[in-house]
Amino acid sequence: MSFGAFVMTFNRPAILQNTLSFILSQSTPPSKILVVDNGSDKETQEVVNSFSAHNVVYHDMGDNVGPAGATAYALARLVDEGYEWIYWVDDDDPPLTSTTLERLLDLVSSEKDEKIGGTGAVGSRFDWSIGEMKRIPSNALHGTLDVDIIGGNQQLILSSKMIKEVGVANPNLFFGLYEPEYCLRIRRSGFRLIVDGEFMLQHRTVAGRENSTPKRSLIPPYNFNNMWQRYYRTRNYIHMMRRTFHRPDLARREALKAMARTVTAWGKGPRYGLEFGQLQLQGVVDGYQDRMGRTISPRPKYQFKN
Repeated sequence: MSFGAFVMTFNRPAILQNTLSFILSQSTPPSKILVVDNGSDKETQEVVNSFSAHNVVYHDMGDNVGPAGATAYALARLVDEGYEWIYWVDDDDPPLTSTTLERLLDLVSSEKDEKIGGTGAVGSRFDWSIGEMKRIPSNALHGTLDVDIIGGNQQLILSSKMIKEVGVANPNLFFGLYEPEYCLRIRRSGFRLIVDGEFMLQHRTVAGRENSTPKRSLIPPYNFNNMWQRYYRTRNYIHMMRRTFHRPDLARREALKAMARTVTAWGKGPRYGLEFGQLQLQGVVDGYQDRMGRTISPRPKYQFKN
């Protein structure tokens, strides 16, 4: 099978270099790696050029179109270039083991099912009754498991056949929930997403989450540098539930949760409460008004010192 990959990056060349090295050292590496750059960074391009002998190529998006826009471009390009399976990588999430890609490709080959749309290392189910992701218990992680959502940071590999039928990720979401939205569209179209239960358990164990359950806090766990992420998640959730999945009840549920977050955010102080509340209110309004794309400027995930 023809196997290509893309890596999204944004102004972190040292991290990108490390991830490219990990991918190329895989027992079954992709025959091409497309690096899509949202940051137009010269040092990033130099890093990519240093791997040119391994068919690693660079594309400057020309603007920060977010991970959703970069993903949409990369998937369409690699499908057009004829790759049957496409590996989706965030620049700071390299494979866990040296045989990760081989194991995932063997999984889809062993199933012999043309309706497999993708596979990955870690997945979750989705509870449509409440509109939330549902964790699979560790004692259920064995054999091949069908899941509803696999994140782009979870070693997602997609079928080009599925992409031609379903389309690419929605570039208008910019950031936040674009992977779940895409995966749920894949599932709604009748394609399967699968994981290897034992391999998923290995990832969970390494992360120290084998027996843990997600902790829920009434006070938002965001700081001043990343509360913009919650804005996009709120906006995109409301938009996708209304427009894509025709579930206005779940959109209303998220709007109410956003208002609850706004109230509890004041527990972290008036400045935090005011800024967080403004972003949540804007997220609700923009979600209902379908104001999409890059509407507020993200703050860097990593802070580097010269």
